[in-house]
Amino acid sequence: MPNVDGPDRHSAFGILHFAGAAVLAALFLAAHLPFLPASLEDLDSINFALGVRHFDVAHHQPHPPGYPLFILAAKAAHAVIPSEAKALGALSAIAGALSVFALFALFRAIEPEAAEWRAALATLVAATAPMYWFTASRPLSDMPGLAASLAVQALTLTAATPARLGAASFLAAFGTGLRSQVAWLTVPLLALSVARWPRAERGPAAATSIAAFVLGGLLWGIPLVVLTGGPRAYWHAVFDQGAEDLAGIQMLSTTPTVRQLGLALQNAFVAPWVSAPMGILVIVIALLGALRLLRGARPALMTLAAAFVPYFVFDLLFQETVTTRYALPLVPPMAYLAVRAPARFLRVWMAAFIVLAFISVNLAWPAVLWYARVEAPAFRLLGDMQAIASRPLKPPLAPVLAMHRREDLDLRRPMLWMEDQLPRFSQRLAAPPQHEWLEAVRYWNAGRDEVWFVADPARTDLALIDRAPGRVGSYRWILPFHSLVGGVRPDVMDWYRFRLPGWFLGEGWALTPETAGIAAHDGRGPGRAPIHGWIRRRHEALTLMIGGRHLSTAGPAAHVRIAIDGRAVDEPVAAPGFFLRMLKLPAGALDGDGDYATIAVSADSENVAIEQFDAQSVDRVVFGFGDGWHEAEFNPALGPWRWTSDRALLRVHAAGRPLLLTLRGEPPLVSHWRPAHVTVSAGGRVVVEETLFERFFLQARVPAALVAGDDSTITIETDRTHVPAEGIRHRADRRRLGLRVFQCDLQPVF
Repeated sequence: MPNVDGPDRHSAFGILHFAGAAVLAALFLAAHLPFLPASLEDLDSINFALGVRHFDVAHHQPHPPGYPLFILAAKAAHAVIPSEAKALGALSAIAGALSVFALFALFRAIEPEAAEWRAALATLVAATAPMYWFTASRPLSDMPGLAASLAVQALTLTAATPARLGAASFLAAFGTGLRSQVAWLTVPLLALSVARWPRAERGPAAATSIAAFVLGGLLWGIPLVVLTGGPRAYWHAVFDQGAEDLAGIQMLSTTPTVRQLGLALQNAFVAPWVSAPMGILVIVIALLGALRLLRGARPALMTLAAAFVPYFVFDLLFQETVTTRYALPLVPPMAYLAVRAPARFLRVWMAAFIVLAFISVNLAWPAVLWYARVEAPAFRLLGDMQAIASRPLKPPLAPVLAMHRREDLDLRRPMLWMEDQLPRFSQRLAAPPQHEWLEAVRYWNAGRDEVWFVADPARTDLALIDRAPGRVGSYRWILPFHSLVGGVRPDVMDWYRFRLPGWFLGEGWALTPETAGIAAHDGRGPGRAPIHGWIRRRHEALTLMIGGRHLSTAGPAAHVRIAIDGRAVDEPVAAPGFFLRMLKLPAGALDGDGDYATIAVSADSENVAIEQFDAQSVDRVVFGFGDGWHEAEFNPALGPWRWTSDRALLRVHAAGRPLLLTLRGEPPLVSHWRPAHVTVSAGGRVVVEETLFERFFLQARVPAALVAGDDSTITIETDRTHVPAEGIRHRADRRRLGLRVFQCDLQPVF
């Protein structure tokens, strides 16, 4: 074991540590080059690939500030590797391997008198961190930019003459042509280095540094502006990019809330380790290391702060909070501080850090493999669309394309990249925020082509369209930890194909918390003016399920009118609380002109909301949430759900078929230390009985004889409930909560 009390930079141990860095760099490269990305993914990667094909910053090829040196290096890689995605990925892999030497040199320069084994161990911990390891496979500029920054930082700290300091300054500005964040990681450290020079030499050193920095920036800045079309054209490109960056982006500077701060800190310090326990462990050890430097090596702590704190502040305030790859430059200081923490039992600590590195690689390695094998969700989606559209059909398929707002924005660059391979769409519908489904409704009331709808899985407005044909595809990242691509755009999406849907609804319906909020915001609802929907005409009998709430807690009942093509089919009286109607409409009830009959619902009270709807032929299964269910709720992290009480009923038209009931959910939190006994019964007979401790997935087969008739019930009971108002926090909510159900589905068993 090396002498831990002093430096040994020129000893055999110093050579051994450098050799170790070389071995680590070689292993790093060997573990990444064979596993280059299967496709482009983030919008930035598409912009870079477009820039490799044709450099044009004014058209975001790539986006401002332009990354001219990165594109130049990517073009060189592309000359050898035909695929732009793989060429960009190879650039990241090579930069990641070279960064191992930069890390070792930087850590050695931060404390020249410290033992070199600390620098070697910190290099191992940083290079194997899951975010570091995985980002070296991505077709982005993050890893090349960081490698350049680390190299300039190391050169800055070892600059003993004005000429070497000038070289570091030149490379700092020149390296900003790789990635703009290089400036945040190098300029503050250059300023500190100049301030540390003897007073008599400080002026010339500063002048040399500034002149070299200006020269380094002009070498790529002038050609960049000229290629963009001049200063005015370049300014417009930068201004447009700034407007896009601030539009719809969650940053702490624009959303200064405690929640946003917590999310930013989590993504900065925990996400790089993907595992929350491991991330918290590294943070705690790094804090101990910072305290140790504060007590015994304050110059080293100041050096580390100048090198990384300005970038951290910039990242915290002005970069998108959810984009986890922006935390990549914070991995090296965390690794160094963690290794600096131990003062005793050094052999044990060294072994622990080696184990940490082994665990880190094992967490990131499956992600690298999947990333190399499976295309990003957006490109799988577009590939599937192209495959279906290329089938020989008569007449040829020319669908209408509709998207949620986020997908409409995020898929523009992937569609531009695959322009020659995309289907021929008859038209592309607009995507007004929060009203995208309404564009499809308007289209169906005038046109009949198939609509392909690309949906944001977090949105719920497609509940206003009959989705009986089902979802075509669900496109997700096949990665063990989504935090490795946190904030990527495009992200996840669903694809629906609608060909003359069985029904669709317009404005004012409250089938989900989202659509209820839209209706309230727009001032729509059955109590203000009739709300409309459209049901595809058919001659056979129909089951119509419609339900909702009279939102008043007391007062007179409301009168509701349900009419089809102007003819009343039901006029229920709704007392305060929930109501549900399961109506059987006779054959011929939907006869008339056109493809769709119009259903209108009105009420004599503005407190009436329609929260459930379905309309199917009598040979199809229809169900609704009856007595004992609470209103639908939604949380972005959890999705939609409904609470049951201790006894909740499903009203069912089973169409004479046996059913499969699927429930996915969890008991209330207070029941986690006590099991919840749950029974599902129908027709007076228990069909399933289980004891639940935590999140569950329950399926029960219900024989047809137990749900015979036009309107039957399935009962879900639990012996564990919770009243929030009776809890420790004494909330106002007096509902009796049983099971929180995220999925409740009834399907016929054939």
